[in-house]
Amino acid sequence: MTTLEPDDPRLRHEASNRATRLATAGLAAVVLCLAAVSIFAAYTMQTQVGRAKHDEALHSRYGEAILAIHAEDSSMVEYLLNPSAQRRVEMNAATNGLIDAINAIEIFGGDADSDVAKGVMAVHDEYVAVSARVVGAIDAGDADEGLRIELFEVDPLFAAMTAQIQAATDDRATAALTTFAELQSTARWILIESPVIFLVGFGLLFGLWRILERAHRATRETYREIEQLSKLRSEFVSIVSHEFRTPLTGIQGFSEMMRDETLSMPEMREFAGDINKDARRLARLITDMLDLDRMESGRMTLNAEPVDLNRIVSETAAQFRLSGADHPIELHLDPSLHRMLGDPDRLTQVVTNLVSNAIKYSPAGGAVELRTERSGKAVTLTVTDHGIGIAPDQLEKVFDRYSRIDTTQTRTIQGTGLGLPIVRQIVQLSEGTVWATSELGQGSVFHVRLPIVEAARPAPLAA
Repeated sequence: MTTLEPDDPRLRHEASNRATRLATAGLAAVVLCLAAVSIFAAYTMQTQVGRAKHDEALHSRYGEAILAIHAEDSSMVEYLLNPSAQRRVEMNAATNGLIDAINAIEIFGGDADSDVAKGVMAVHDEYVAVSARVVGAIDAGDADEGLRIELFEVDPLFAAMTAQIQAATDDRATAALTTFAELQSTARWILIESPVIFLVGFGLLFGLWRILERAHRATRETYREIEQLSKLRSEFVSIVSHEFRTPLTGIQGFSEMMRDETLSMPEMREFAGDINKDARRLARLITDMLDLDRMESGRMTLNAEPVDLNRIVSETAAQFRLSGADHPIELHLDPSLHRMLGDPDRLTQVVTNLVSNAIKYSPAGGAVELRTERSGKAVTLTVTDHGIGIAPDQLEKVFDRYSRIDTTQTRTIQGTGLGLPIVRQIVQLSEGTVWATSELGQGSVFHVRLPIVEAARPAPLAA
């Protein structure tokens, strides 16, 4: 199963898409929340305005009922003072007006208002009966009796109706004031909170816009890196094709000469040696490609055993001294460095690739210095050359797969660009770090820092 590096473009692209989806969902949530707040505020205002209007209208109905009671009381007094047919008609009209006002309260109000209306109408029914007696006394010519009934029976009934209506009116006035106070509080809340909600919504929208912008920027960066990776792969294919073609051309040429020409045994051996050298070059190239693929996919493990890093450095240097007269190799090895746990083959590959890289990028010659230095629980291996150097913006890229420094000085240098990526993978598998420092025209220094896990020493033999 292939694992992806944290900086792999595919992971960044997936993260960008995930951020875009989350930002879009967040934007929809913000819009829905703002809409919900607006709807709730509008509904609350509308409800409270409707209730305030209803309470005010009901309060007006009670006021009309009080006026109707006073009108009926006044019509009774006027009838007593002037018992004419016209006054009788006005008294009946006042009675009907009070009945209509009480009925309006019952219809327009709630259950409590209906109870008040029924109670007032019960008293009014008594008044109607008593008023009939007053009219009868007046018609019989007994004005004193009519006045007595009005004073001792009618007036208390009017007082009772007035008291009930007035008490209910006061309650409705209090309810109306409470409703208007709530309405005023809600309006004040909306006036204060609306800018806050707007600012919060704007802040969220701005934050979501920033997330989307970063996601889009990451997407653009991902596409740019994909294009760069595609370009590097194309260059890599071109480089590998050239690296394959060179030894294959030699193998083909020497084998055709061996097949078609009559050669002496020494010549045959010479050509066979050249074929063997090109074949080993091809094998190294294929091995490097397969090793790097296994390392990057996590399918390679190190075989840790006690190793002497100084010895590995010395033996590697000895091999390069045989073929690198223009590049004398200097060793500065820390004698306090004891045997440590590590994979000897992979550590040899690290040193070999670093020395090969130092020689390759020092076309004018110059010494190559190898140094080991122990510091606490770690050892640092440095390989220093005096070659063409590396630009500051390329110091990290030289460890990337398919990466090669493209300058007029490096175009004639052969290589696949796999050596340093392999070094980085092996060092990381060993839980170490690798980095480079350089100055253009002065050379480069590659640093490898590895943790020291000392190998267990054998127990002394008993005497």
